[in-house]
Amino acid sequence: MWGYLIKYSDFYANPIPENPIDLILDIPKEELIATLVAINTRLKRPDSNHFDDSRETQIECLKTIFLDKNNPVHLSFCRTLINRYSLTPKNHNLFSRVTCLYAMQEIINNEGFTSEEPEYNFDNRERIFKFLLIANEQILTGDKNYREEGYKQLGTDFFEFFMFRELHHNQYNECSNAINIFYKSYFLFNKIEQHHLFGKHFKNFITWFYKVESTKEFLKHIIWTFIKSYDEVLGMRYINIPKDNVDAIKILDSFSTKVEYPIPTKDDLRTFDFFPLKKSPLFKCKIKENKDIVSYIMYDEGFYIEKTYSIFINDFWFDYLKPNEVCTRKDWGNFIGTDFYEPFTEDILKESFSTRPDIILKSTNQLQFNIEGTEIEYADFYIREKQNVALFEVKSGFIPLDHGYKTVATIEDFKNLDTEKFNKDYGLSQLAEKTLKKFHIYKSEIDDLHFNYQRKVQIYPIIIVNDPIVSSGIVPFVLKRKFNELLEKQKINKKTKEHNIKDLIIINISDLQEMEQSLKDKKIDFFGLLELYLSMSDYTNKANHKGYNFLRTFNYALAVQIKDGLIPNRIKDIKWLED
Repeated sequence: MWGYLIKYSDFYANPIPENPIDLILDIPKEELIATLVAINTRLKRPDSNHFDDSRETQIECLKTIFLDKNNPVHLSFCRTLINRYSLTPKNHNLFSRVTCLYAMQEIINNEGFTSEEPEYNFDNRERIFKFLLIANEQILTGDKNYREEGYKQLGTDFFEFFMFRELHHNQYNECSNAINIFYKSYFLFNKIEQHHLFGKHFKNFITWFYKVESTKEFLKHIIWTFIKSYDEVLGMRYINIPKDNVDAIKILDSFSTKVEYPIPTKDDLRTFDFFPLKKSPLFKCKIKENKDIVSYIMYDEGFYIEKTYSIFINDFWFDYLKPNEVCTRKDWGNFIGTDFYEPFTEDILKESFSTRPDIILKSTNQLQFNIEGTEIEYADFYIREKQNVALFEVKSGFIPLDHGYKTVATIEDFKNLDTEKFNKDYGLSQLAEKTLKKFHIYKSEIDDLHFNYQRKVQIYPIIIVNDPIVSSGIVPFVLKRKFNELLEKQKINKKTKEHNIKDLIIINISDLQEMEQSLKDKKIDFFGLLELYLSMSDYTNKANHKGYNFLRTFNYALAVQIKDGLIPNRIKDIKWLED
């Protein structure tokens, strides 16, 4: 979603009210949440893996606020607002996922709403609309820094500054297939359960925190609740659970418990972490008399899904491992990387190339060499087809909030960042300073009998990341540039008579999952897909400057090549959940 958010002051040509929350206090909290969730769901429909910021969808969201489902645009209750919106440029949007999340966080943090259902009319529904445009205004407050600070002083560092400056927005622009993420959760849970240290603590945590007897039952409840949650009539995820389903209610209650968390000030970018929504991704509705069901509204399907994966990784650390002094943060991080993430990546790659005996795959243990008395892990994965060689680093980490990467508001903030640590943490330094610099030293050590070391090699440096932030938005473009700088610093020529080093490719682990079946069925060619992406995002090709096409991510090339089969056959029937 690359559109520009329309601000309240631009749309209404008036300053923001002193206390915006006062606009909507006469509307029950549950109705406000339901309205925002309905908008959020239309921006990312259950049958889509992408956000929809088309003008038609924006207008549908506007009509949703005014409870105007069936009228055509020219007869809509809010046609005056639609007409005003139609005068704005095509890339201007009224709503985004961040708009909804920001407004929801404001609402759930306030307890001053009426409990009486009013008679809805244009006035009170328009005040909801105004509140959302005010959210846009507050989201965009940092943009004044571009004008006030004079970013031209940054020179070639501007793109890197812009990357960090926009992380708090762009981290919510990506979405993945739910079943693929749930399978990733299942794989993670199995690894934790089997671990000699974490296994018993994991069971204690699930039993204590979620009040269920087994991790399998926990995951089953979460997955089946999600699958059955979409309400076609309401157009949103609305969960109804019979009162006698005690186990499910215990879990969902834990997912909807309000978190006591002081929301940062509006000029503090930590606001965009949306911690209360991630920690408790459900809103428990008021229980109606004579009803045998308990109802919940799902704030955001991405947060609900990630509650079993990326958010769970943090929950287990902060809520159990850390307070009980079970291990250090480094121990937990090492487990996630070595015991879970690398085996999970290897599992996907083995499945992907299981029908291609001509493609050679080597993994971590096969890439450890002793040269001149030093044990070294050369790369995480090595894939070769003829003279094409892909060298992988896999990085399981998520960008932390406390290192300042997500809270860059000014040039001074940017200058205070430890960018060398960032480059190291996300594999750039490793690939440049060891894997590529010493390729011609180590290549003969690789157990690959049919590799012709004497011929010129096409080398594809690849980083597989866990965090969608690192593989989305402007980030891959900036990391490509930074990687080229590191190669120059190491005096590595990209093109020699021995090799041709391609631009850096950032692939998310979700992309790897989505291409698995097509690779296995030989519907796509791996190195051909890499070449397509490099061509579509080549900055030196002036044709790619139109529409900033050089900012295309790997996911874009994947979408061009693969239209179906995004869930591998081995997991789409969810039989693994019954094993």
